[in-house]
Amino acid sequence: MSKVFFRSAGEVGPTNTQIDQIKELFRKVTVVEKDDLVAIKVHPGEYGNTTYVRPVLIRTIADLVKEAGGIPFITDTTVLYSGKRFNGADMLWTAAVNGFTFGSMNAPFISADGLLGDDSVKVPIGGEYIDEITVASAIAKADAMIMISHCKGHPASGFGGAVKNLGMGCLDKEGKAKVHAPGKPDIDTESCIGCGKCIRTCPWDAIYLENGKAFVDKSMCKGDLSCIGSCNFDSIMPPENCTTEIQARLGEAALGPVKLLPGKIGYINWVFDLTPGCDCFNFSAPAFAGNVGMLASMDPVAIDKASLDLINKKIGEEGCIHSIKDVWGIDPMIHLEHAAKIGVGSLGYSLDI
Repeated sequence: MSKVFFRSAGEVGPTNTQIDQIKELFRKVTVVEKDDLVAIKVHPGEYGNTTYVRPVLIRTIADLVKEAGGIPFITDTTVLYSGKRFNGADMLWTAAVNGFTFGSMNAPFISADGLLGDDSVKVPIGGEYIDEITVASAIAKADAMIMISHCKGHPASGFGGAVKNLGMGCLDKEGKAKVHAPGKPDIDTESCIGCGKCIRTCPWDAIYLENGKAFVDKSMCKGDLSCIGSCNFDSIMPPENCTTEIQARLGEAALGPVKLLPGKIGYINWVFDLTPGCDCFNFSAPAFAGNVGMLASMDPVAIDKASLDLINKKIGEEGCIHSIKDVWGIDPMIHLEHAAKIGVGSLGYSLDI
């Protein structure tokens, strides 16, 4: 049974701001010792997204790390899909545009997996689906980490929180591709018109035209499925039930960073702006439920389970949908259960309000 600390969004006001709350929660889960190099893992948002964790909160954490004698750096990893975070240079540009600069953070922003997303450390995890995973080197070589996760929906995992931030956000491109391996799609050639839009979307040259129809070279495909949204004719089809195995792999991969930094990761979940899509989307859709608050724990599985329970409680109060599972039709407990099974954390928790 792991302890999870909770501060409600309903308590936020002029004498109890989000800054005040995050200061209080940081002190509950601080893992910083003098002269520690401390990774502050964030998601700075894709270019066009506006609902990521606000930079002022990240700056607050950076200052607290310094007060504790640590040396903070803000960090994230490059992505598999085409966009403004595909390489380290574009990611730092996007982070700066979204407000994550040295001037605003009082700490540098670093691409954890390097310029091309291939700078990493191999970690044996012995999972059912993944035997070895590659963790971004700036995270693997840090002395400690504070992980700040924006809780929201996700089209592949149903929910994104601390476990997803570990099992996807802390990996290099090779590691991300291992998690996404079940997602390599097929193309319905009867409905495909050969417009080439999917070809322009794929950064891996995995889609090609032959006789006026698109085909997928699965030896080149990374399985991130971003090509699906590029097709106006629903011609690109993911493998049946692929999200179930992707979630299982996601839960297993989360063990990589935890194994490298045992007892040296503190988790804070920011449960505001509950958008259906993740911060990787280049836009922010309206929230599917009202703000919940902030949570902190030393256990990533417990903090996510508590976050899900509080989100579902909020949904129940508002009566808009039945649970977060209804947002994408995907049960996020799958990846939490696999994370718990492999030893990332515990599903059992006690809530300290």
